[in-house]
Amino acid sequence: MKLSVSSFNKYQGCKRLYYIEKVLGYRDLTPKPWLEFGSNFDALMELVDTRDANEVLGSVNDIFKDPFQAAEAEYLVRKWQQKYSEDPQPPIENGNQYEINVDLSHHVEDRFELIFTGYIDKVYEEDSEPAINERKTTKDPINETSVYWNRLLFDPQIVGYSFGLSSILGVEVNNVTYEAFRKPQKAVDSVLFTRGTNPTAYREKLLKGLYGPVKRSAEMVNRKKVFITDELREQWLYEFVGAAEEIHAKNLLSKEMDQPELEWTRNAGYCDKFLPCVYKPFCGCNSRLEDIQYIAKR
Repeated sequence: MKLSVSSFNKYQGCKRLYYIEKVLGYRDLTPKPWLEFGSNFDALMELVDTRDANEVLGSVNDIFKDPFQAAEAEYLVRKWQQKYSEDPQPPIENGNQYEINVDLSHHVEDRFELIFTGYIDKVYEEDSEPAINERKTTKDPINETSVYWNRLLFDPQIVGYSFGLSSILGVEVNNVTYEAFRKPQKAVDSVLFTRGTNPTAYREKLLKGLYGPVKRSAEMVNRKKVFITDELREQWLYEFVGAAEEIHAKNLLSKEMDQPELEWTRNAGYCDKFLPCVYKPFCGCNSRLEDIQYIAKR
């Protein structure tokens, strides 16, 4: 079986959610514009490593179809160029969207095939050693003392990437650079980031604001370095393999998972962690899966 970082995190967060999407094959169709912005911005930042600055900026409107998002993405790229053009952390060969495929079959008791999969945003060299660059877009403050960074210190995703890359390269990969971009919004500067109705005027206002102070001294682009220890990687491997063994043993196929008349209450705190979960009517015994709007079977 193949198990990705995102699937593992989903399983750890809510086994019922994993069961609905990965076993039954449903998917959530709820519009998530912030995810679309993040994916498009990743694609734009990958060009930074392979093209000159003018080419990158010239590609903004090809990647972002929403003109307001395009203006905000251009603003963030220009902010990055102001701050980090002298330290771009260029990727190693094929280092952008570096693919992870690691065979962990020898770690499982039942000796079934287990492949850990994933994609690292960027692998680069720091002091002649491989390191990971992980990009994040967020609405939260990203200044040096922001609590935002605390959530990333022991992020299972990045610990898993560190383990996977270490396994592939045969050396310990301990250094990670988080590169965070704060999405423009009123909370940062109520004048600068008020969109209005004209995207052209909005873009001009943003570009003028590139060289002016942002209210609250808010950082729009910032980096934070973390060190992943061998102990963290070992703990991640233990939890990852344990989850894979549960899935393989079909422990998910219990009455709790299969019978909709049984209300699911174990993950009440997780359901609304980001947005209200689209499957809540099913888990609350108020609706059949096939009757829920904004979901579809693969």
